Amino acid sequence: MNSNILPKKSLGPDAEQFRREEQRRKVEGATSYDELFELVKRVVESEIGRHRAGLALVLTDMPNTVGAFHPVGSNSIVLNRALINAMNVVVKNEKEINSFVFMVLMHEYLHSLGYLNEIEVRRIAHRISKAALGPDHWTAKMAVGNWLEMYPQLSMVVQRLMPDSFERVDKFDSSSMSYIG
Repeated sequence: MNSNILPKKSLGPDAEQFRREEQRRKVEGATSYDELFELVKRVVESEIGRHRAGLALVLTDMPNTVGAFHPVGSNSIVLNRALINAMNVVVKNEKEINSFVFMVLMHEYLHSLGYLNEIEVRRIAHRISKAALGPDHWTAKMAVGNWLEMYPQLSMVVQRLMPDSFERVDKFDSSSMSYIG
């Protein structure tokens, strides 16, 4: 176990359930990458006591086997736009798509915090998801699952990949902005 992970103070069972339901509503009702990422930062800090500010989100097209990546030493998360588009074709449930994006952003955010081992990141993301959203929530399943096994239709979605096309999301990590831009 990583010594940088601090245990979270436990609330009573009713308060924990209320907190989980509120977090679920926020994740499932989010309308932007920025909203989802602010929730990611909040639950990660609440669960492991670590945070980082000043990240940028870049969208590009990659094969469906890649969700996103964080170039080590950078301030960026690069999210697979083609995969998100394919998820919108395969999964008609916006709540589930939000949960997927939330999980991918959390996974890469943990990398940006210095957790580089994939197995460790999956384990931490799973623990955070269970604590913040409940063990039965999509994010908890996605944290340790393989999305091509969970959504086999993704492998059949025809993609028009434009791998040299990068799009910077203007409003992202907005709570880290100390000025009006």
